[in-house]
Amino acid sequence: MLERLKTLGGLTVPGSQVPLSVATAGLLEVAEDAIVTIDEQHRIVLFNRGAEKTFGYAREEVIGQELSLLLPERFRATHRAQVEEFAQGPTVARLMGERRNVYGRRKDGSEFPADVSISKMTVEGKLYLTAVVRDVTERHRAREAILQLNSELEQRVADRTAALVETNRQLLRKTEENETFVYSVSHDLRSPLVNLEGFSKELRITADELRRLLGDPAVPADIRDRADRLIAVEMQESLDFIEAAVFRLGRIIDALLRLSRIGRVQYHWQVVDVRSIVERVVQALHVTLTRNHADVRIVSDLPPAWGDPTAIEQVFANLINNAVKYLDPSRPGRVEIGFTSRETGPGGEYFVRDNGMGIAENHLPQLFQAFRRLHPQVAEGEGMGLAIVHRIVDRHGGHVRVESQVGRGSTFYVSFPGSEKEGGPP
Repeated sequence: MLERLKTLGGLTVPGSQVPLSVATAGLLEVAEDAIVTIDEQHRIVLFNRGAEKTFGYAREEVIGQELSLLLPERFRATHRAQVEEFAQGPTVARLMGERRNVYGRRKDGSEFPADVSISKMTVEGKLYLTAVVRDVTERHRAREAILQLNSELEQRVADRTAALVETNRQLLRKTEENETFVYSVSHDLRSPLVNLEGFSKELRITADELRRLLGDPAVPADIRDRADRLIAVEMQESLDFIEAAVFRLGRIIDALLRLSRIGRVQYHWQVVDVRSIVERVVQALHVTLTRNHADVRIVSDLPPAWGDPTAIEQVFANLINNAVKYLDPSRPGRVEIGFTSRETGPGGEYFVRDNGMGIAENHLPQLFQAFRRLHPQVAEGEGMGLAIVHRIVDRHGGHVRVESQVGRGSTFYVSFPGSEKEGGPP
């Protein structure tokens, strides 16, 4: 039996001078993994060079010793029972540590995590168990380092997310406060504005009454002439300025109220038929299109969007109306409405393209700000349309952008969330 064991294990057993198989001994000696064999009494009968390197013992120190020498003390009792269970069972080989971590103990008392595979064989009626042990300390360290890095990364992401949520919450509160302030101020300004308008009318009536009184023959001619000049020129001019300012201020207040309502109005979320909306907008602009000799066409399918139909109609009404207003009168006007899909992934953007005057590049960053008018000499307005478009699209969770060249025209792109969800905002 001993001859057979030596040939199988390639190890020297104390008291034996029988030469080993050169091939078998060489194979075991160059193995990096620790290879340990025990007999039925759990005594070590095989201990290769890899085991010496792993456990720190010379083979002469462990041959004949119990296997518990190589185990942490806390595992010795349970380990012996587990080995006995395996020895008596039908399985001839298995990987240990399937349900818990396995550890070895070095000569200096230090412990190390290990991968252990165990097998059994019977030689001349006696059972021998062989364990192949691999020190996986570095692998455990790497895994712990990765887990630590992942934990730190998750914490940083969580902190960053919380910071962004708080920032968005503060921005939303500030926006709501600003909109409430604008709404309140606009209403407060409306009352004195109405008074100014009323008193300017009263002044005109007073001027007419003064003219009638000056027609009395009893009024000296020089006084009549002087008064007529004051009423007809200076007073009339002042009244004209007051009424123009009142009219202008009224339009500004109306524009501010419209903008503030965008953030406060309750949206009714649903799947919106964008094509029907665009067709309705184009039909409503029929007179304007005819007057401007503009050709407006839908050039592609317009898929449905998720949002508030009234708000989305405002977006297209502003974009199409702007495109028509700023067409170049020196050439036939053309406006195209369509949809372009993303090159990768679902979704895409609606677009409104014109061949109008175009916008200078240095004006593009401020284009969606309130009261920005690039061609005030071309069309009337308060410069609020694109600001309203931006606000509506932003509330829908989409985005709006523009590409433009002076003298060649502009293309406005708008995205809305898809219509996958129903019953609430995306």
